[in-house]
Amino acid sequence: MLSTRGGTFAKAGLADGYLGPPRTPFDKNTKQGVVSFNNAENFLMQDVMLEYMRKTASTLDQTNLTYHEGPFGSTRLRTATANLLTTHFHPSTPVSPSQIVFANGVTSLNAICALSLTDPTDGILLSQPIYGSFSGDLRVPSSCQLIYTPFHGDDPFGLAAVARYEESYLRARDEGVKIRALLICNPHNPLGRCYSRETLQALLQLCQKYQIHLVSDEVYALSVYGDDPAGGFVSVLSIDPVSLGVDPDLVHVLYGMSKDFAAAGLRLGCLISRNQRLLQAALSLSRFHWPSHVSCSIATAILEDEEFVDSFLKESRRVLREHRDLAVSALEQAGIPFARGSIAGFFLWIDLSKCLDATIVTSQDGWAAELDLSRRLQQIGVVMSSGLAYHNETPGWFRVIFSVEAEMLNEGLSRIVKFYHSSADSA
Repeated sequence: MLSTRGGTFAKAGLADGYLGPPRTPFDKNTKQGVVSFNNAENFLMQDVMLEYMRKTASTLDQTNLTYHEGPFGSTRLRTATANLLTTHFHPSTPVSPSQIVFANGVTSLNAICALSLTDPTDGILLSQPIYGSFSGDLRVPSSCQLIYTPFHGDDPFGLAAVARYEESYLRARDEGVKIRALLICNPHNPLGRCYSRETLQALLQLCQKYQIHLVSDEVYALSVYGDDPAGGFVSVLSIDPVSLGVDPDLVHVLYGMSKDFAAAGLRLGCLISRNQRLLQAALSLSRFHWPSHVSCSIATAILEDEEFVDSFLKESRRVLREHRDLAVSALEQAGIPFARGSIAGFFLWIDLSKCLDATIVTSQDGWAAELDLSRRLQQIGVVMSSGLAYHNETPGWFRVIFSVEAEMLNEGLSRIVKFYHSSADSA
């Protein structure tokens, strides 16, 4: 009874993760219930943000119940965002409010970019591993292909990675896939690392060489808690493409309120670009991804209060570092391997491959064994995103979210450690 398009969406099951019987959430008093390390949210700062929002909500007026200025963010919101970018992203050229388009979340903007930059069967390059929901966000709405790049042991944030991306581009081209864009996470999800200026410059030049777009998802930009500022976050906006011989129309950044501001429920994200045609497409498509004006008004008040933003981000970085260190200490003491160098985001990428059932690996494959491992982890009350969902190169890796209350983090890690030793010993 559905169109082919409707059947594609029905089959995709993009809401499945929110459906099904509810799990009993973890209770810190009884230590019972499911520890969910599934959703990357900054639960540690939500109370602070909620208190601020409650004060802000009292200033809402009648305009928040109208269509206001339209579906792409008010002038005040876009101006406040431009000021935030100027202060924290250090753009090489000033960002104008007219170069910013808002939608109801970066998820919607992923779909907008895929629809605007690709035709069906065209390709977008990504890394391995990378945020798993890109598959649904990009591929399902646009019917584009996602080409995942393996690094075979090379540093995915170093210059050697650029050659790997080029290999993937050329391989796809030989197979008849027209690559239209390279999408990176900077800071990276799930590895928690940032690209150096040198690597970003090389990626820009690669995109110029083949005339493909570079889309940089920088949604964790202000959740960087490392000690070394020189090894911290570098925005693509801070690099002058013209000085590298790169067309500015090929460079785009995505940002939002969900991560750095502990406000996923606001459903607000923005595209920053100097490409007027892409902005025009995004403005039109924003009609179908219209953010709430109540959310826009609250976000404007937050961003205009620079003193609050500075204090909020300072405290956020402190508690994120504290909880990251807590998780690292537990993993190291238990002898559980994990990806090193994480300085941003809310997660660690841990290696539980020793717990894979060898009989399933032999009779089926490692990915079937990883699915079995996910089920066994759920049986002990721990839910995590797995390597298969994140297109990891090898099975057995999982993403631990450490930006939860200490009691929940300690209990979840304790369960994982006990499981690891019992499963690895019997494997």
